[in-house]
Amino acid sequence: MKVRILFFLVSLSLGLRLDASMVRVLGVVDGQTLVVEHRGEQVQAKLAGIALTDEPGARALMQWTLISKWVMLDEQPGGGFYVYRSPDALFVNRELVARGFARAMLPTIEPVQHVVVTYLGTLRGTARTPPAAQTGSGKTDPAPAKRSRSGRRKD
Repeated sequence: MKVRILFFLVSLSLGLRLDASMVRVLGVVDGQTLVVEHRGEQVQAKLAGIALTDEPGARALMQWTLISKWVMLDEQPGGGFYVYRSPDALFVNRELVARGFARAMLPTIEPVQHVVVTYLGTLRGTARTPPAAQTGSGKTDPAPAKRSRSGRRKD
């Protein structure tokens, strides 16, 4: 639900701009250029802000995710377009960078880095002693008897 609301707000704000338009993808020329239908004409749209590092991989990803889909093109001042897939608002320029097929040439395209932390427990000196193991009768087992160095029990 949150994604839909976010997409609606993004598309509304970008849709109000004159240079943003929804078009249908007809084909992929290379890993950075799409063929789209805009006002009844076939137009090539080059992605802005990326430099390809794996052209065949980028082309395959764009063919797999964009052919016959609707996208929003947001024209950039330096030339090229930011491409957002509809209806999930996938930022295609950033997706190519995140998957390693391109590198970002603009800071707005770099993917957000998340640090993954896995909790494995506490350090040895700070851990609490676990409760005694439960027996079937509901009583706790007594503490195990200490052993001397020779292996005999001290009672």
